[in-house]
Amino acid sequence: MPAKPTIKNTIIREYLKKFPDAPYSSLSRKILKENIKSFKDVENIRGMIRSITGSNGNSVVKDKSQNQCHRKSSYDLPQSYENDFTPYEIKQSRTLILSDLHFPYQDNKAITAALDYGKLKKVDCILINGDLIDFANISRHEKDWRHRNITHEFEAVKSFLKSLRLHFPKTKIVYKLGNHDERWEKFLYSKAPEIFDMPEFQLEIILKLGELKIDIVKDKRPILLGKLTVLHGHELMGMGGVNPARATFTKTMEDTLVGHYHRTSSHSEPTMNNRLINVHSQGCLCELHPMFMPINKWNLGFSYVELNIKTGEYYLDSKKVVNNKVY
Repeated sequence: MPAKPTIKNTIIREYLKKFPDAPYSSLSRKILKENIKSFKDVENIRGMIRSITGSNGNSVVKDKSQNQCHRKSSYDLPQSYENDFTPYEIKQSRTLILSDLHFPYQDNKAITAALDYGKLKKVDCILINGDLIDFANISRHEKDWRHRNITHEFEAVKSFLKSLRLHFPKTKIVYKLGNHDERWEKFLYSKAPEIFDMPEFQLEIILKLGELKIDIVKDKRPILLGKLTVLHGHELMGMGGVNPARATFTKTMEDTLVGHYHRTSSHSEPTMNNRLINVHSQGCLCELHPMFMPINKWNLGFSYVELNIKTGEYYLDSKKVVNNKVY
């Protein structure tokens, strides 16, 4: 005879029904805030959510690091709010990497060329490496009078992601947040702190990433493709200098790929033990002459990575798009 559900389980199940696509962390905070007498802390709630949903659960963020068990401290330490910087791992063998689309200022022809290339290579993973949305309207920087409202930006991105899933129905899709994507949460935090962490206002809920089976990577966490580390680029601070790849090398000292700088560049350097470190930055997929900086050194581009899943060795091909052709 099955065990009778507890009051705590009943509460959590009701929230899971109401917010099926909410990330576990956000949902746990909401449950604790609204049921403070029934639960003692966020981690207790998250553990119960995992138990109820199973190891895979309904969380949009599907990296296994959130399911790791941690030994409870015997020293009565207070609850920690430490960020989880565990890398998100991609283990597919052929990955198309798109960066800096900046909807609604995207370059549709360049995006089409990149996706056509992905189909040609039969990719089994697409990584959107930051700055999918521009959020010009809520930027603290100089405003572009041509900008569209936020609703228009959300609708444009939802349409794109829906089409992406339609054309790549079985392909793993991962969306890593860049500095422009993070503007949304920062805007809510500064303008409406009372609601910024509510599931209804989370970016992944608004974009319906759960329905589209798209994973989201937040909090500036790195992504690993075998021995290659992928960052958006804003995690390192700075503007990239003359050679963004060289600037990235000095900060990571690891094989790394970044977007963010809207420029294709590369830098290789051996270590004392003759291990060759290769660093790359890739071009963007947005307009090249925005009003705030019409004269620049940007170029259109994307990257393709083939991964040996067993050894972690990889082959990276950084592509440029010139006159709608891939080089």
